[in-house]
Amino acid sequence: MRLLEFHVDFIEYEPVRKEIELAEEAEKKPHRVDDALVMFVSVEPDDDESVAEAAVADAHEYMSRLKVQRLVIYPFAHLSNALARPQHALELLKLMEEKAREKGLEVVRTPFGWNKALRLSVKGHPLAERSRNFTKQREEQKPTTLTKTYYILATDGKLYKPEEYTWSEGGEAFRNMVEREALGRESPATGQPEYIKILKRFGIDWEEMSDLGHMRYGPEGAIIFDLLVAYAEQVAREVGIPVYSVKGTNMFSLESKPIREHAGLFGQRMYKVDVEGRSYVMRYAACFQQFALAKDWVISYRHLPFGEFEVADSYRLEQSGELVLGFRLRRMNMPDFHIFCKDIEEAKQVFKKVHSKIYEEIEKIGRDYVSLYNLTSRKFFEENRDFFMDLVKRERKPVLLAFYPEDSNYYWVLNIEYHIIDKMGRPREIGTVQIDVGNAERFNIRYVDRDGSHRYPVILHTAILGTIERWLYTLVDTALQREPHMLPTWICPIQARIIPVNDKYVKKATTIAEKMAKNNIRADVDDRDDTLDRKIRDAEVMWIPYIIIVGKKEISSGKLSVRIRSSREIKQMTLNTLIKRITGETRGYPWKPLTLPMLVSQRPVYASR
Repeated sequence: MRLLEFHVDFIEYEPVRKEIELAEEAEKKPHRVDDALVMFVSVEPDDDESVAEAAVADAHEYMSRLKVQRLVIYPFAHLSNALARPQHALELLKLMEEKAREKGLEVVRTPFGWNKALRLSVKGHPLAERSRNFTKQREEQKPTTLTKTYYILATDGKLYKPEEYTWSEGGEAFRNMVEREALGRESPATGQPEYIKILKRFGIDWEEMSDLGHMRYGPEGAIIFDLLVAYAEQVAREVGIPVYSVKGTNMFSLESKPIREHAGLFGQRMYKVDVEGRSYVMRYAACFQQFALAKDWVISYRHLPFGEFEVADSYRLEQSGELVLGFRLRRMNMPDFHIFCKDIEEAKQVFKKVHSKIYEEIEKIGRDYVSLYNLTSRKFFEENRDFFMDLVKRERKPVLLAFYPEDSNYYWVLNIEYHIIDKMGRPREIGTVQIDVGNAERFNIRYVDRDGSHRYPVILHTAILGTIERWLYTLVDTALQREPHMLPTWICPIQARIIPVNDKYVKKATTIAEKMAKNNIRADVDDRDDTLDRKIRDAEVMWIPYIIIVGKKEISSGKLSVRIRSSREIKQMTLNTLIKRITGETRGYPWKPLTLPMLVSQRPVYASR
């Protein structure tokens, strides 16, 4: 913030013409202020509330020496060649006016956004003129340590301290999570996780030509990714409320007050970008974009509850030593779902539906969660015991409660983390849901209630599946804990591979693959010049659910020889029977056509394998 200050006998100004759309209302007539300090102000992009308050405090001390009580705050764009956005500048100028009045000064703030005629007379004493420059104090950000109080909430409603719990229910998975989160007894896992090898088979790896923590997806991986994105939206719509799919930018200006305040709560993991002297934060979820849209909507109580959904590329500046392929990233894809509710009672009812849906999805793949309930208010917990017991009833086991300090200044009152225990015995957070009671007001998202009053909705934040990467991690980890290892058929990039015994049967194999494609099955043909055993092995390495051998016997009998990965059987069946079987396994899930050449010989060889 750059300032030019004059102690004047008088200042006269007259608003002449609006220069910007954001210009304040003002009378086009002369205004005069006598014996005052005039503060010409240029607000710059990086300025914030602390800068504005420092400028006012400095001016107040200066005015005490001058023995003057009148302050004129005059927006003046000509002191800097790097100006803040008009909305940001106006917010800080208004704040300066407010802070100056709190100090007992008589304040005049000239209208913002106008071309003004100006005349002033500067006093002739040595202190009558000065220039000032204030910048934001940049302190090294250090991780904050919150002292949390932990309890185990049992299925009978009783609370236990973790160190005194007898582990009468909950199982080993729950005990594992409690010991890690509450008791600090994490056992370090050793060795490279096996799932990383599987991801790389599908062409999913780090992008070495980017920043750390950014992933890339080869052709097979891209099919998996797109299917998971489609499934995440499908799951959100199954909650049973109206859902509006939206899209937007991933970069938001820190000159915007709600963005700056929200980012301040997020802490040291912000991924910042400076562009032409302006500071931006890369979104760490879809909150910014969805809230920016919702604040511009005219919402009635009749519209609530409703949700906004976007699979948002999200950025968190995780420490390089903590990055884990497919799990802890700097750039992730968050299927972010925000649900707007009339009040806390409606939010609790919708919350229970989301909670149940999160469990439904993990149970579909034969897994279970153990849950950590983070709370910022003990009072909220005690006043809503029945609500919490309804959640526990759905879980059918105890949950771990973590009470944050009452003055921790979070915008949410409840945040549930749903953890799996992976193959290496580590708790891994996947799904999330929270009750937000602060951001509607921060972003000025309002709805018109039945009586015509304007109210702020309560907002649920949820990623039912977790990030796209973490749900894929969950699927692969699940596969690795079972025999035979395999992904669900609907998400396999190649669902069926037809292997001709020699070149003579390539055409027939291609005809079979084409018919399967017409029935929404991703099938290809391994026509490479290689042995049959090698082709079968390659298909098995890629976890392809169905391997079909085509030769003289199959042509003459009209039945295909099909290797079924799930049962490790080789069965003879007609093509129609096979198609019916595969479409039965994939019914109700998203579909995407094969985006690779049908003939394996026409594809490049991927070095990552």
